[in-house]
Amino acid sequence: MSRVLNPKLFGVRASMLLHLYRRRLRSHLAQELLAGGGIAVGVALVLGVLVANSSLTSSAGDLLDQVIGSARLELTARSPAGFQQGVAGAVARAPGVSASAAVLRENVSVQGSKHKMPVQLLGISPDFARLGSPVTKDFGTDGFRFSGGLVLPISVASAIGVQPGEKVTLLAAGLARRVTVGAVLGGSLFGALSSSPVAVTLLPVAQNLTALPGRVTQILIEPVPGRDRQVARELRGIAGGRLNVGPADQELRLLEQAIEPNSQSTELFTAISVMVGFLLALSAMLLTVPERRRFVADLRIQGYDRRQVLLLLLFQALALGVVASLVGVALGEALSSEFFHRVPDYLATAFPIGSEQVVHTGTVLAAFACGVFATVLASLTPALDLRASKTVDAVFRESGGQGEAMNGQATRRLALAGLISIVVLTAVVLAAPGLTILGGVALAVSTLLLIPAIFAAVARGLPLLGERIASSSLVVAISELRATSMRAIALAGVAGLAVYGSIAIGGAQADLLRGIDRATTQYFATADLWVGTGNDIFNVNRFASGDAAAKIARVRGVSSVRAYQGGLLDVGHRRLWIRGRPAEDPAMLESSQLLAGDLAQATRRLRAGGWAAISAGFAEEHGLAVGRRFTLPTPAGEAQFRVAAIMTNSGWPPGAITINSADYTHDWQTGDPTALEISLQPGADLATAASAVRRALADRPGLSVRTRQERDLKSERSARQGLQTLSEISTLLLVAAGLAIAAALSAAVWQRRTRLASLKIQGYATGQLWRALLLESTITVGVGCFVGALVGVYGHALAGRWLKLATGFPAPFSVAPLQMAATLVLITAVTLSVIALPGLLAARVPAGASFRD
Repeated sequence: MSRVLNPKLFGVRASMLLHLYRRRLRSHLAQELLAGGGIAVGVALVLGVLVANSSLTSSAGDLLDQVIGSARLELTARSPAGFQQGVAGAVARAPGVSASAAVLRENVSVQGSKHKMPVQLLGISPDFARLGSPVTKDFGTDGFRFSGGLVLPISVASAIGVQPGEKVTLLAAGLARRVTVGAVLGGSLFGALSSSPVAVTLLPVAQNLTALPGRVTQILIEPVPGRDRQVARELRGIAGGRLNVGPADQELRLLEQAIEPNSQSTELFTAISVMVGFLLALSAMLLTVPERRRFVADLRIQGYDRRQVLLLLLFQALALGVVASLVGVALGEALSSEFFHRVPDYLATAFPIGSEQVVHTGTVLAAFACGVFATVLASLTPALDLRASKTVDAVFRESGGQGEAMNGQATRRLALAGLISIVVLTAVVLAAPGLTILGGVALAVSTLLLIPAIFAAVARGLPLLGERIASSSLVVAISELRATSMRAIALAGVAGLAVYGSIAIGGAQADLLRGIDRATTQYFATADLWVGTGNDIFNVNRFASGDAAAKIARVRGVSSVRAYQGGLLDVGHRRLWIRGRPAEDPAMLESSQLLAGDLAQATRRLRAGGWAAISAGFAEEHGLAVGRRFTLPTPAGEAQFRVAAIMTNSGWPPGAITINSADYTHDWQTGDPTALEISLQPGADLATAASAVRRALADRPGLSVRTRQERDLKSERSARQGLQTLSEISTLLLVAAGLAIAAALSAAVWQRRTRLASLKIQGYATGQLWRALLLESTITVGVGCFVGALVGVYGHALAGRWLKLATGFPAPFSVAPLQMAATLVLITAVTLSVIALPGLLAARVPAGASFRD
């Protein structure tokens, strides 16, 4: 019975494992808590960035699955105006079609008692129930049970302040309608739908609200099993070259392509963050190594063999690692939910993306395993004392850092390896820009390799400084830094990686924002005032202008009114931004975004018609150059254009194509504008004219009037919002690194109280020792920050080059010394502010403590 209740492994009872760990916690609780805190911070950082990097497409995929149900194919319009609903009947009668349902999708806004919010209106028919879509499952087997109202997700209803049965104002196609909220969807039953920016209603109601009678934009189709290819052929025949035929989940593929540049940038930061998180956990455990080595020696003296000691070390490491990693997982989920997961407005304009945070089990396990592995790895360091060449009590005869010092030969070899890796990755990235992300990770590794040599050089140079500066605090700090401690190197490495990541990605982000800001400024500079539909960032939401242009033209101070047209067009795996510029515009293209072609000649060609300016990514994908011909799938069929110029993507990742509005009207078969451009007479007051135009359009509350500066500012805010996750991860990376370094330094300082007490016997005062501790910490962190900053600038240059070549983003390179300085000050300030109090308490240790072990 005793053996059952107290099983043995390698001769050690489970009860003994628990007993020894309880003893450790009683005697070293503060040390264990600090180590566990560092591990938790590292795991939280890893999980936070992993979840942020995957939630966007995950939530969109979940929403898409709920909408399409069992549909596997779709027929979609090539313009927001849609196509005749009668096509749905032809599709339903096609051989091999098991079920089908027509949909009308339109970007609108809903306004309640609190706020106004942009959503995508989904007008669906009772046929949706045949596809098994959860959108209709709670409205009865015969379809909807409500009439004439909207179904809103609880996230939308709460944001705008509305309850079921109340009315909201729906703004669509430049018109304002009052609509009753028939139901609010909430809870886990509806999943991603309950947190998505959509509004659902009956198809006829949606057609009336959007001024598109008898029109639909999409037909979802479920073929008979095994007949998908046959049905796809039938659909292409029905489409007649004027509609798109593709898989029902095509929306998700288009979204993945649209966010690919941002995802790749975030992946680079994720990789760096994972490394920093791992080092945070590792450095947190390294502070316990000296005491654990003494623990191992005590066990050996008491007669424990090597296997038993290893078992004890492993058990204690797993106990601490599991508990701390669980805390880190909880903290990481909170961070990703509160800070990282936001849907950029520019993506919500083109895709119905929900705000639901999706945390995959594999992501949690990866972060958890990272923390546990780092804990075990650091905890097993004392196992090196179990080598046959080591005597059992060797640790008690060592001085200084108890074997933690790195010798000079090792530091030189690491530095050489770091320099060689930088040279090699430079050659690789120049030859293959697509490997820049891998190169960024390699640069992070190079940062770690260079730090020991720099640290050793600083430690050797400090005595020279001490000879010139009479400071007792400096003398103490120099004596403590002479040994290149593994623990100090690890702490400097964390600081170096944090600064490297912040400067490399933060610098590239700043370049990108600067390029996009310049592009949007030039884009909106063609008019003094812009009229459009509310939150339309890209000028792609159509509206019936009616007599709006004539009313505006009669306003005093108005020189001209021009109809701008545009939309989003699915071409292959890209959702392109089509821009139909009026030929009368002062500028047809943004000069700062021109990559190939002559600006003046391209402008003349665009105004003449039949020519287009295309993005570099689209040009490269189709092998196009200036003067080459290409075709676009339009609502009128295949339209042929010639390349007038090659541009950047103007801030829309899939790319933009610019043509003149006459070509757009002809090929898209619509005269409805998506914006009105207003130029004022010389000397006209902008604010006065804007107010007068708003009064002229008082009967069109669905239209908004903004100055070009206001439109520019809105677009710039959207661009910044899209890159906000990178900024937040960068800041969190620095703060987390600073806190973890401070915690580790605090624990290390606290462990050195005996050493500090001995210095007091030699005559050093509390203030001198405290200043010495702060100086030593500053030097340790400063070495890492210095190396991280140097390598970070180089990583910034590589990232900027990749953004221009691989993604088509406008990103002119520029060194930002203020940003670098702010980064260094932030991490140093966080570290010193946290360590100040523990350092002061340690420095106040009584001199008599030097006689205690």
